[in-house]
Amino acid sequence: MAVTRGKIVYRVYRALTYGISPLIPIYLRWRKIRGREDPLRWPERLGRPSAPRPAGRLIWFHAVSLGEGLAAIPVIKCCLERRPDVTVLMTTTTVSAFEVIKERLPSNVIYQVRP
Repeated sequence: MAVTRGKIVYRVYRALTYGISPLIPIYLRWRKIRGREDPLRWPERLGRPSAPRPAGRLIWFHAVSLGEGLAAIPVIKCCLERRPDVTVLMTTTTVSAFEVIKERLPSNVIYQVRP
């Protein structure tokens, strides 16, 4: 049975991510010491959410950059106006985006930093 190129690439990817995974907490701790991580959001960076998932429907918005996050805010507000029965989760990648966006989101939006 021939192994396809995609399967080989996937296996290499899995091996590399498995191999470097023990280094991720060390890297994040270094960023925390240098002031590049919010100490209160530290567990979120390690994949532990700060809030439990609420029951019911959930819409998840993820923004990599500050610009994407700011662009998502009107869409989030529109979703909440049209569907007040859903919960919205917003995640961002950077601490700088977190600081700016958290002040502009509606209070009923769950906002977390992605791992």
